[in-house]
Amino acid sequence: MVAPATPAVQPETYPTDLTDEQWEVIRPYVEVKAKTGPKRRVNLRAVINGLFYKLKSGCQWELLPRSFPPKSTVHDYFQQWTKKGIWVRINDTLRRRVRVEGEAREHVEATGGVIDTQSARSSVAGGPERGFDGGKKVFGRKRHLLTDTLGFLITAVVHSARLYDGVGARQVFAMTKARGITLKKVWADQTYRGVLGPWMATNGMGELEIVERLVGQQGFQVQPKRWVVERTHAWLSGNRQLSRAYDHNPRHSESWLYLASIRLPGRRLAKAS
Repeated sequence: MVAPATPAVQPETYPTDLTDEQWEVIRPYVEVKAKTGPKRRVNLRAVINGLFYKLKSGCQWELLPRSFPPKSTVHDYFQQWTKKGIWVRINDTLRRRVRVEGEAREHVEATGGVIDTQSARSSVAGGPERGFDGGKKVFGRKRHLLTDTLGFLITAVVHSARLYDGVGARQVFAMTKARGITLKKVWADQTYRGVLGPWMATNGMGELEIVERLVGQQGFQVQPKRWVVERTHAWLSGNRQLSRAYDHNPRHSESWLYLASIRLPGRRLAKAS
C-alpha cells in the first residue's frame, strides 16, 4: 500500500507581513548586491517582516517566531540599516509618494510642518540620553517628532526627557535641513517659546508659529494645526515596541519610530489606488 503524500508545509504568515507592493518599494534600498564576497543567502523580506512583527507585538528578540530568520540575523540587519540611514530614506520616499499619489495630491515635499514631543518611560535596558521630565514626571526619553501637515513623519529624534523642547528641536531641524528639506513654516505649542524662533530664522529653517491656548480653555481641547502631530503620536503608539523606551541605544529607538511611520503611507497609497 502506497503511503499518502505528506502535504507541503506552508510558511506561517502574520498580519504585519509586507505585501508584494510594499516590498517592491523597500527592496531597492535593502537588496544592494556586494561586488565581492559570497552570495547572500538571507531572505531580506523575511528579515523586515520579523522587524515589523517585533514592532507591533513588542516581543523580545529571543521570542521572534521561528518562521523568521534567527533573531541574531534580524537584529544584525536592524543595526546595519540603522547606521546606514535606510529607514529614514525609505520613510522619505513613501512620504513623498503619498503626498503626490494619495488623496491629498500635495507638493512632492512638505513646506509646512508641526513639531511636538512625547515622553516615554525608560526600561531596564538603560542606556545614554535618559533623564527626568519634570513636567510629566517621567524618567526616560523624549520622542521628538516633526511631521508634515498631513501627519506623516519627516524627522524623529530621541533624546533625554530632561532636555528642554526648544533645545531638542534644534537637533530635529538640523537633521531635517541636512537632508535638503526646507520648511517655510512650523507650528508648535508654548513650550517652544524663546530663542528657538530667532535661531530658526537665522539658520534658514523657516518661521516658527506658536499655537496659543484657546481663550477660556480648561483641560484638554484640540488646538489648530497641533492636532496633526498629536494624531501621529497616537498612530505610532499602536505598536507595543513603542510603549516604553526599551532600547539601550537611542538611535535604535528612532529606527522603530521610522519603521512604524513606514507602515502608514503604504496603507494610504493602497486606499488611493
